[in-house]
Amino acid sequence: MKKYNHAVLVMDRLDFPSQAKEAVINAEEKIFSKPLAEKLYNSMYKSYWVRKKNFKTFFWKSRLLSRLIDEHIYTVNFLLLLNCTEPLLEEYRKQGIDEDVYWNTVFDLKAKLLECKEVKGIWGTFVEDWFLKFYKLERFGLGRFQYEHYKFTSKSYKKHGVSLKAGDFVLTMHIPSHSQSLTEETRLDSYRRAYEFFSDRQQNGKIVFSCHSWLLYPDNLKILPEKSNLSQFIRDFEILFSMKMPMFTDAWRVFGADAKKPVSQLPTDTSMQRAFAKWLQDGNKTGNGYGVIVFDGESILTGSNGEHEKS
Repeated sequence: MKKYNHAVLVMDRLDFPSQAKEAVINAEEKIFSKPLAEKLYNSMYKSYWVRKKNFKTFFWKSRLLSRLIDEHIYTVNFLLLLNCTEPLLEEYRKQGIDEDVYWNTVFDLKAKLLECKEVKGIWGTFVEDWFLKFYKLERFGLGRFQYEHYKFTSKSYKKHGVSLKAGDFVLTMHIPSHSQSLTEETRLDSYRRAYEFFSDRQQNGKIVFSCHSWLLYPDNLKILPEKSNLSQFIRDFEILFSMKMPMFTDAWRVFGADAKKPVSQLPTDTSMQRAFAKWLQDGNKTGNGYGVIVFDGESILTGSNGEHEKS
C-alpha cells in the first residue's frame, strides 16, 4: 500500500487471509490513482477520524467512492477503518495505554472482516457503524472480550457487596468472533485485565460486568453440552432477565450465509451448528438474555443456575 504502510503492518500482525489483503490493497491503489477518488476518501478520513462522525453521516461519500473505483461499499468502508488504526495507535501512546490493549482492540477488524466474507461473500465490513467507540477510546479489547462503560439496564441489583440501580454505569462486555475459545483460563484472564484496566469502576473491591446477548439466553444450556466452554461462560453470569424471540435473528452468527436456508437444510459442520440445527428442527425458539458478573479480581462471585426473570 503506497501511502498507508501501517495498514499492511496491521494485516500482517493479525494474519489476514492473503485474498483479503489483496482486496484491500487493490481498493486503495484504485483510490490513489484517481484524484477525485483520493479527494473524496480524504474527506471521509477527516469526517471519521478528525471529527469523529459516524458512517451514517457521510454514507453518500462512501457510496460515491464505491462507484468511482468500482469496489463494494463494504470494502471501501473497511479500508477507511483500517487506515485509521495508525492515528489510533498514536493516541494510545499519548494516553499511556499499553500496546497489547491496542492489538487486542484492533483485532475486531479481522473478526468483522471474516464475518462479512462468510455472510456477504465480500472482504470488508457490513457493520461499519459499530467501530466508532474503538476510535473514540471508549471501547477496549482486553484479552478475549471487549469492554465499555454502559448504563445498567435492569431495575436494581444488591448482591455480593455491590449495589446498582437502573442507569448506573457498569462495564458492558462484547464477545468478538473468530478469537480464542471460551475456556475458563481465557475468560478469567480477560476479567482480570478488565478489573485492573477499569480500576476506577470497582465497588468495594469488586467490579460488575454486564452483557446482553443471544449467547446468554438460558435455554442455550439445554442446547449445548453441559461441559462446553460456552455453557460454562453462560454460568459465569447471573441472568437477570431473558426474552424468547419469534425469529432467530442471530442465526447468521452460527450458520453464516446459510442462515436463510430452511431449517431442514441448515449446515451441521460444527458441533454448535449441529446443536442449534437440532433445536430449531424440533420446533424450539431462541432468544436473548441480560446478565451480570460480579468479579473481585480473582473469583467470579455470580453464577447462573437457570433461574431468571422471563419477559
